[in-house]
Amino acid sequence: MSMRIFYAMLLAAGLGLCSNQLFAAEPTSSVGYMYAAEIVDDDESIIGDKNIRIINLGAIVNFEGLDYAPAISADGKTLIFVSNRQGSRLTPDEEPSHDFWVAYKEDNYDTTFMRPTSLDTGTAYGNELGLNSLRNEGVASLSADQQSLFFTGCNRPDGLGDCDIYYVELQSDGTWGKPQNLGREVNSTFWDSQPSISPDKSRLYFASSRDGGEGDIDIWYSEYDFEFEEWQPAVNAGPVINTDERDWSPFIGADNTTLFYSSNGFDNGIGGLDFYTVRRQDDGSWSKPSLVPPPINTEEDDSFISAPASGDILYFSSRREDIGGYQGSYDVFMAFVPSFFRVTNVTGFVVDECSQEKIPADVTITNTITGKTQNVSFDGSSESFFSTTIDNLGYGDPKDSNMFVDLLITATNDKYGKVEKTVRVPKPAPVKDQNDATVVYMDTVKLTLGRRPVLKAEMDFSDYHKQRGESWKGLVMQEVITWSLYPLLHYVFFDEGSSDIPSRYTVFNDKSVTSMFDDERIPGGTFEKYYNVLNIYGKRMLDHPEAKLKIVGCHDPKSDLETKEGNGKALSQRRADVVYNYLVNVWGIAADRLTIETRGYPEIESNPRDSMGIVENRRVELVCDDWNIIHPILDTDPTLYPSPDVMTFVMDNGIEDNLVVDRRIEVSRDNKEWITLTDIGTLEPTVEWDWMSEDGRFPGDNSPYSARLVVVSSNGSECISEPIAIKVKQVKSEEQAIVAGSATTERPTDGRQ
Repeated sequence: MSMRIFYAMLLAAGLGLCSNQLFAAEPTSSVGYMYAAEIVDDDESIIGDKNIRIINLGAIVNFEGLDYAPAISADGKTLIFVSNRQGSRLTPDEEPSHDFWVAYKEDNYDTTFMRPTSLDTGTAYGNELGLNSLRNEGVASLSADQQSLFFTGCNRPDGLGDCDIYYVELQSDGTWGKPQNLGREVNSTFWDSQPSISPDKSRLYFASSRDGGEGDIDIWYSEYDFEFEEWQPAVNAGPVINTDERDWSPFIGADNTTLFYSSNGFDNGIGGLDFYTVRRQDDGSWSKPSLVPPPINTEEDDSFISAPASGDILYFSSRREDIGGYQGSYDVFMAFVPSFFRVTNVTGFVVDECSQEKIPADVTITNTITGKTQNVSFDGSSESFFSTTIDNLGYGDPKDSNMFVDLLITATNDKYGKVEKTVRVPKPAPVKDQNDATVVYMDTVKLTLGRRPVLKAEMDFSDYHKQRGESWKGLVMQEVITWSLYPLLHYVFFDEGSSDIPSRYTVFNDKSVTSMFDDERIPGGTFEKYYNVLNIYGKRMLDHPEAKLKIVGCHDPKSDLETKEGNGKALSQRRADVVYNYLVNVWGIAADRLTIETRGYPEIESNPRDSMGIVENRRVELVCDDWNIIHPILDTDPTLYPSPDVMTFVMDNGIEDNLVVDRRIEVSRDNKEWITLTDIGTLEPTVEWDWMSEDGRFPGDNSPYSARLVVVSSNGSECISEPIAIKVKQVKSEEQAIVAGSATTERPTDGRQ
């Protein structure tokens, strides 16, 4: 390596020189001097090119004692470092302790700092519990938002080992609060020091001499649990990073991926402690450590590296004396790493969600940092795409050190509607070779108009699982072997003013159907059996031809609708006639076995002052004293109870409402069609379903349902949701005698008659 060293005495304060002014300043003050060197490296360097400029911060920042562990803020304007210079708190031995000092400058690229001041001179927490104490403080790490500081405190009253890691927050008045020990998950009874907090505060890297490592001192880290607001147990960074010698002074870069540290445990080292870099991979592993070559590393000890978010300036500590301005046993240095920036080209296209075919669209691309907007017409052909280019200025003012830019991309199509998508475009890492800058960084974006439909199934827990306190959801078909006794209710109740048999009653339209009716095999419970009362009488009258039946028609004399124009008695007659005709014409009961009587109130009337009683007086009574006709129903069949009774499909069309012309829900079991629900509208969000197949069956086994929503758009294409599974369970029961009902006459209790 050949060197050309140029020295320039620079004004110590207030000059604000940038990197391209390093060698053109005239001293106008004797306050202090900064020394710079341009070191020309004949070898390739992964961290810089052949013209890295290194500066000893000179008497402005350094003094003849110790100045080390520089921590630069993300914006590059605040430098915190450790020093034992005059003004530091005195130890019990009356020696200056290692304290934190701070120096400011106006711009990241300035080479001149204002004169350093103590970071903390307060005594609100005594001499041993503040940020700077009469004990020694070590390496600090300033958070990206500059509101919190992680640092090393040694031999403190609340310490767990000889040195521990602490955390302190900046108060609203600009002073630092009371430091908090990070506790036993991070600290140990050994030496724990040199923290580096990640930009998102999710991981803390540090060095420790505790047991369980690879060697003398190792790099460790601890994850922060934001939910419980606590640090997790420390983890060794592993043998890729750590050696059997000393590995320490970690620094995690602004990309939260590149880790710098110092080690003397690798065979390719230059001398003493040298800087290495590793990169964190997507799977959490680390790349092989890479030696930072000269001129950054030297044959002396090189430790404590730090960089602003821009990444093109390095601050570090070294014992090197090859650059003028060296002050003491450890000095703080500043290195400029020349960078060339690559252009990012973002291309994209618009597709239909269902077909994934390109479709035409008007595309608007807005850079959310610069505010610049670009309008592009995309014709949808297979070769077409929209495109925008982002140069270095597209990521905003370089002083802001933005690591990405968000592009707001809007695509509009008259038929498909509109979609917005925010695309985060990372800033390409600067390159060190100007030729590499001509390589365009590519990023491709796909915008989808219309979303795939979504179908969900919602239902209550079944009674079976409710009783067991289980959270299983689906259809339960529970079989119960019963001996059920259902008393026969000998009335037909009519709607007010009507002589039509209400639709709630089961009646047959054709005589041929009656041969299939069995009064002891009526499915369902009390209501279902009661609403078959006319069929029960018809069946039993056929089976017992000697029986006689009187049909008594009644009406409510107090109802204006029942008695309008004096036709109350006629209404009673019409009600009796409709029952009479049903038994004669449908069931074939001989007319001479039936007699008709009409009344106002029934002979035993219900209470006319009770709302239920008023309704009950509008009836036809079936009067018979033959037990063969009027005996209760004895049901001995196994009963299958579906639970819950219904479920609800929740539908999201995906595409715009005005594009939907039809839709359906296809339900299958065992890859065979079960039912297709077509009467579900186009925009309704939900529809109920009773579990039954197209032909009225319930499942007979445990095979689940599979359901999907099919949405037909205005261009005729069908968009289909992902299928959902709905569980089915058959629950068998041992035979048991369960007597249901009672010896007294039942009447429905839900307001129906």
